[in-house]
Amino acid sequence: MTEPLSIVAFLDGRRGHEKQTRGVLQALAVHTPIATQYRTLPPLSWVSAVRNWAAYTGAAVFGCKSASDSPADLIIGSGAYTHIPMLLLGKASGGKVVTCMSPDPLLIGKMDLCFVPSHDRTTPSDNIFVTTGPPNPTAFTDTHDPARGLMLVGGIDKGSHRWDSKAVAAQLESIVEKDPSIVWTISSSPRTPEDMNRLLDDLAANQPRVDFIRSEATPDGWIEDAYAQNQTVWVTADSISMIFEALTAGCRVGLLPMQWKKKNSKFSDAERHLIENGWVRTYDMWLSGNDGDIGSLRLDEADRCAKEILKRWWPDRLP
Repeated sequence: MTEPLSIVAFLDGRRGHEKQTRGVLQALAVHTPIATQYRTLPPLSWVSAVRNWAAYTGAAVFGCKSASDSPADLIIGSGAYTHIPMLLLGKASGGKVVTCMSPDPLLIGKMDLCFVPSHDRTTPSDNIFVTTGPPNPTAFTDTHDPARGLMLVGGIDKGSHRWDSKAVAAQLESIVEKDPSIVWTISSSPRTPEDMNRLLDDLAANQPRVDFIRSEATPDGWIEDAYAQNQTVWVTADSISMIFEALTAGCRVGLLPMQWKKKNSKFSDAERHLIENGWVRTYDMWLSGNDGDIGSLRLDEADRCAKEILKRWWPDRLP
């Protein structure tokens, strides 16, 4: 009987990051036995950040200690805050360190493997595995209900775009009013500002075919169930991870525009890549009636990532 891979997964408390990690672990478990220990890190502070860097560079300050004396075959996590604790454990245990996103440039070369979305434009390297969007735990299905639609609203990110709550609300309302055959569910995100939430409350109150659920009211697994049920999904273009989750689920995806602060950012690059490949329709395309067939895209990046891990270090565990 094959012994399970001993895995330590680092979580930073951010749902999007944790879903990337859990997606890869879920896919790994399909191919080989695994035994996973989860470590949830406390909220980041400047003290903990300095302590992590001091421990990593070997400085004897702040009482730094070894991350762990327990063995691990694989250490995995997503989010900048997880990277140094992962590397410390990798040094202590000898396990392979894998991140589901591009780390700080100073740390890229220290990772055994980085899963990096193509829109991050990271310099190619032996330890870089390029993905089409971030890995996620969403499963493909072709049994979506054409009479149900989902709208996913992002929010403020001062570094990437300018948020306009009234404009987004007006776009959502116009989509709802155009097709009376679809029942819509709208959900916000932790980044959604309160004025946007109030506008969505009003929209749901005035439209009998609209239900609005705030992000804090959605339990784990809610969004994956929603992807499986709704054929049409509209997503604000700042919510890159949710766009790729909906595509992975096999949904018909539309993008609500954002005012990007930089024309050549990773966000605008990702949006442009999606449009040029015909994988999504834009709000302007929908307005003009030119939103014909969306090109087929069959994604399962979590499985690709899991297979790459096994191919590199445990090829005997692959079929």
